[in-house]
Amino acid sequence: MLADILGQSEIAARFLRAWRQQRLAQAYILNGPDGIGKAPFAVELVKTFLCREQGDDACESCPSCRKIKHGNQEDLEILEPTGPGNVIHKDQIDELMNKLRFRARSGEHRFVIIREADRMAEASANHFLKTLEEPPTRVTFFLLTSHISYLLPTIISRCQVVRMHRATADEIERFLVERGSDEAEAKLYATLSNGCPGRAVAMKEFGMFERRERILARITGLNAGNEMVASADMLNENKGQNLAASRAAHVADLTIMAALFRDMALLADGAEQSLLYNPDIAGRLQERAAAADPDRLREQTLHILEARSNIQKLINPDLVISELMMDLAS
Repeated sequence: MLADILGQSEIAARFLRAWRQQRLAQAYILNGPDGIGKAPFAVELVKTFLCREQGDDACESCPSCRKIKHGNQEDLEILEPTGPGNVIHKDQIDELMNKLRFRARSGEHRFVIIREADRMAEASANHFLKTLEEPPTRVTFFLLTSHISYLLPTIISRCQVVRMHRATADEIERFLVERGSDEAEAKLYATLSNGCPGRAVAMKEFGMFERRERILARITGLNAGNEMVASADMLNENKGQNLAASRAAHVADLTIMAALFRDMALLADGAEQSLLYNPDIAGRLQERAAAADPDRLREQTLHILEARSNIQKLINPDLVISELMMDLAS
């Protein structure tokens, strides 16, 4: 339901007003970082538009709501990257255009959600642009992207851009607690998710709370004599997976590590525990913080974030993490 999509109530209300006043645009770009909820928001929005009850949220029980829930609503098409290169291919756009030649089964409106719209191949993007230049009647497109600059400027110019709102850490924490997380775990995920509920859920599924213990033990025992062993342990822990999964694991580990160093820097400055990302282990962090220079801890936090960014940019993790551990041990 729309009410379950955190942080987007204001945007949802604007869309519902436009729908009821028959002022929907032909195309929207829903722009926001991964995990902010673009795809579930778009689906729940369309579900509410097509709901027979026509309320402020989907009823979840009418034929239209049930069809969308089971993925067979004729008036909603969803495109996403597929196949070699994980892109949206021209034949997918061709197939979509053929379907849109027919009027809506409901007799009112049809909707198209294009996930990761920035991953259209060049031919696909140019082909889709022609559709926006001569749009079918009673069809609204939702293009979802985390990288709006990758879209053709001519496509952007023919769409209304909607920037998705980040949820508050408190909202995400409550959401996680209601779904079974304990408070310390929920607080950590909510804080690290940067307003993106999907990231918080992914952290929970990934077991980042448990991984934190291993990372804390690793940095607590790190010194100038064992940095190579520490880097080897960290690299080996995430091997045995495909390349994308391995990089994602390294990014997650470095996210946790940066949060720990950030908290130690705050403690070294005498900050209150309420400001920490990891208040449940403040005592253990205080032991290391008491013997460290706050400026050096802040510098190391920045180095960890830089290492995370380099791995996201596809730089060799072996090199990045080895250099990082040498820096942290010095």
